[in-house]
Amino acid sequence: MSFRKNLLPLLIAFHLPSPPRHAPTYLNARPPSSAKIIMSSSSRSTSKTSTSSMPPDGASCWLCLEEGADDSGAPLVRDCSCRGHSGFAHLPCLVKYGNQMAEQALRKVEATGTVANMVDIFYKCPNCKQDYQNDILVEMKKANITFHQEKLMQPGADKISLCIESAELEKRLRNINGRNNNERDEGLKIVTKLLSISRELKQCDCLPIPMGVGMDEHIGDFFESCSDDHSLKRAKAFYEKARDAIVAWGGEYKLDRKGVDYKIKRVEAKLSGGSGNDRQVGKASAVKLLQERYDYCVALGNDNDTITAGINLASVLHTSDHAIEAERLLDKLIASSHRVHGSNHNQTQKCLSLLQSVKERWVILHSEQQWFEALKYKKNGKKCVIQGPIKEPRVKDEEKTITVPSGEVRPYKGTPVMFHGLKKAAHLNGKIGDVREYCSSTDRYEVHLEDKGLKPVLAKHGNLKVLFDLPDPTKESS
Repeated sequence: MSFRKNLLPLLIAFHLPSPPRHAPTYLNARPPSSAKIIMSSSSRSTSKTSTSSMPPDGASCWLCLEEGADDSGAPLVRDCSCRGHSGFAHLPCLVKYGNQMAEQALRKVEATGTVANMVDIFYKCPNCKQDYQNDILVEMKKANITFHQEKLMQPGADKISLCIESAELEKRLRNINGRNNNERDEGLKIVTKLLSISRELKQCDCLPIPMGVGMDEHIGDFFESCSDDHSLKRAKAFYEKARDAIVAWGGEYKLDRKGVDYKIKRVEAKLSGGSGNDRQVGKASAVKLLQERYDYCVALGNDNDTITAGINLASVLHTSDHAIEAERLLDKLIASSHRVHGSNHNQTQKCLSLLQSVKERWVILHSEQQWFEALKYKKNGKKCVIQGPIKEPRVKDEEKTITVPSGEVRPYKGTPVMFHGLKKAAHLNGKIGDVREYCSSTDRYEVHLEDKGLKPVLAKHGNLKVLFDLPDPTKESS
């Protein structure tokens, strides 16, 4: 059998096309200052580069069973989803265990031809079955590369490191804003490197189709973020390349095909100077696509994938002005992530961070025509406490907190509101929904209600109150 030729595709994790981390910029109806907030030194929370847990008294390495640091001074570490006393280990013990399991897996591959996922051996905790994070993940990636390059010493082992390097470059590329000149230059360098890696892997028949699809889609995402026509044309070309590979690949990857098709249509709309209606269709398509992906993960019963898909869906719901739906979903995801991963896990922190953004209530102070954040009502709703004006980048310590008549506060798109004071449509009083549009000719706000059985309503701002806390849906239904 051509074992050497076919080994590499078996050793690396398949890179399926991933859903967008965030909505494209033209879907983002939030004020631009919401993207970046600068806190003062007194209020700035300490950032964490690692969520690794401190071992409690009596904790020991689950591999060597020794408490405290090992003979080399390596401390007990844990950065996965294990709880209590479980999951702690010395990093050298984890590396040794990974090497042993990888050698066993390779012997099984050679003996039976069975596919072995070597990446999971090094990247997943065998106890909680969840990925390592942060510093531990970095060290285990290094151990994975070392295993193939130094221990196996097989022809083509250097290609394993190229695959891992490609994954790291793609991860960085997904976080680059192409509209920022400095970041754009870095992104172009990453694209050049990725294309070089792709050519090298293809030459030795070591580029699995799923990995190539993911790379092309991520490069397309970067060029789309650059926004100029030349970049958009390049984005479309990479998306089409990814789509053609998915079609040729076959298999049950309808959602991935739909995702790439949606991106192609989105780019085409931008190149043709799409109208406001086109953007509305784009929002609806993004929500529908990610809702399908989320429902698919729920049906499979994979908690980790469900949380990831839910975060992506909640992000697009938020930027598409479905704030109430986004907040409801995030409440579920936070509870699930606490149960699966724990409070300090990256996924849990992502949910909490996004929920904090979703719960911000953006308004316009009518007399000044400036952005403010509404904080609460006072004096039975006659007064509203607001903070601002908001500038870009947002520096909260430079903003002022003032109390103004509630009639001066106008809700912005995406702000949850509650109807009150309606006479001809009194049955709507107490109902809640999101502001989706403002009609300047009639001075009315288009509100889409949470109750899907009710049609959108055009209302005056005097009949809308900013909704700071969502009512408990279980109490409403009881």
